[in-house]
Amino acid sequence: MSKFSACTDKSTCVVWRGFRLVAALLLVVFFTGEDRLHGAEQQWTRTPRSHFVAVVEDTCRSVVSIQGEKQYEVNKRSFGRDVQYDVFNGMGTGVVIDSRGYILTNYHVVKGLLKLEVVTSDGERYRDVELIRNDVATDLAILKIKPKRPLQKIRMGRSDRVQLAEDVFAIGNPYGYHCSISRGIVSALERPLEVNENLSYESVIQTDAAINPGNSGGPLINIDGEMIGLNAAVREEAENIAFAIPVDMVANVAERMIRQSVAKMTHHGLKFKVVDSDMADYPSCGNGEDCLIVEEVDAKSPAALIGIEPGDVISTSNGFAVHSSLDFTCSLIGLGLSDVAKLHLVRHEQELDATLAFSELASENSTMIAAENPDQPSRRDASNAERYHSATTSNAFAQAVHETANPDEALESSNSTQRSRVAQTVWKSFGVEVEPVGEEEYHELYPNLQSIDIGKFSFVPVGGVSVTRVNSNGALCSGEARIEPGDFIFGFGVGEEKERQLSVLSLENLYYIIRSLDEFTSVDEGRARVYLIRSGRPYFLEIDLNQAR
Repeated sequence: MSKFSACTDKSTCVVWRGFRLVAALLLVVFFTGEDRLHGAEQQWTRTPRSHFVAVVEDTCRSVVSIQGEKQYEVNKRSFGRDVQYDVFNGMGTGVVIDSRGYILTNYHVVKGLLKLEVVTSDGERYRDVELIRNDVATDLAILKIKPKRPLQKIRMGRSDRVQLAEDVFAIGNPYGYHCSISRGIVSALERPLEVNENLSYESVIQTDAAINPGNSGGPLINIDGEMIGLNAAVREEAENIAFAIPVDMVANVAERMIRQSVAKMTHHGLKFKVVDSDMADYPSCGNGEDCLIVEEVDAKSPAALIGIEPGDVISTSNGFAVHSSLDFTCSLIGLGLSDVAKLHLVRHEQELDATLAFSELASENSTMIAAENPDQPSRRDASNAERYHSATTSNAFAQAVHETANPDEALESSNSTQRSRVAQTVWKSFGVEVEPVGEEEYHELYPNLQSIDIGKFSFVPVGGVSVTRVNSNGALCSGEARIEPGDFIFGFGVGEEKERQLSVLSLENLYYIIRSLDEFTSVDEGRARVYLIRSGRPYFLEIDLNQAR
């Protein structure tokens, strides 16, 4: 027998339908009366928004779209015909890592792009986009725009907190659709990935969140809105297999690129670790955010001279809240050897302020950490005590400067003394005296050398230093290959990575290299190259940096 049957008699169907209508009305009245008897007021309410909605909405403010045109060769020159090109629209995504307009993305997103344009979350379009630096080994790059208002930077998570199968969201610009969201889980951790013959990763995050062309450079975030990876690749001819670079690797490379490009004059001697805010050993970290803890302080470094110790919690630098090494380095963007960083830190639950100078050029403006908690033993050793004495003497000299009859004249004399110290250090270690040459003068001196190719590196000098005197005991002037008077130095490099090839524009740049010898000599056993112009021709000389110690 069929489950449903039709009415065959018209009159019977009419009566039956009428009966059902009356019964339905009675039921409505009955249940409505029951609600009134119990005093219940029935009203329609909106289902609360998911927590994810607010998180994603907030994170989108830290995501930008990257657009441009790429030119592809479609017909090589043959039989007298010129090469023909086609232009395709390129697109990608980036994340804000500093409110002043510094953006992190994949290098393959911007490589070869023409007419580069960045669109922020508020719809503002920026065509004045600068490529600050890129890292070929990890396919990462940093861009800079000049925003009309401070941007919201992305919240960074930590790789050690990422869990298999946790919920994640991918945010990006697939096919030009700004701030498009897809949801998935962490499918695998520490997955090796070979993208192509030139790019491979030892450990990436695999996710089943939908990743499409244009998502590259965008964040993979957790349910708390923290970026746990940077979306980088998908498996071709597969569904729901995508990969993200782990956030720790992303943050470390970004910090290094910032330090080597726009914060390169700020050697401080600090090494950090990041800890959870609820760790019992650091009760001063009770604000719910990760804490940046000083793990090591290099001997005789600027940080050691003002009394910073292992275990100190750095909370702000130059007014920027810091929760990671990347935050701290970003707070130093644009500072030079004559500048200082104003730090606020916590030691034994006691708040302290200090001013950190990066060289003798500004050491008279540095301030020591004087406050100590008497209930806690000091972590200072004897060598630190000597450094404190030296720093105190420096502050006393600064006080004497301000008490002179003519402060402006005294300050000028002080700066002259500091420059003399820098010049003496360069003379003793490198064995050269130099004079700066600005961009205009360089163009006049070397009009045919506006772009220089040496080996696999390309340089576009915007100035340099001219060697006026040499000392045969210096690292640049000993051995068979040596600097000579009249040489024009425009660069310095260690290793084979482009990121370790630095411009030399002033005496202070040479001084910075000397102050960073520990870092530079750790690469290629201390062998380095000095890029120069001699008799109108570009050269490079190989030197042993260990001789500069």
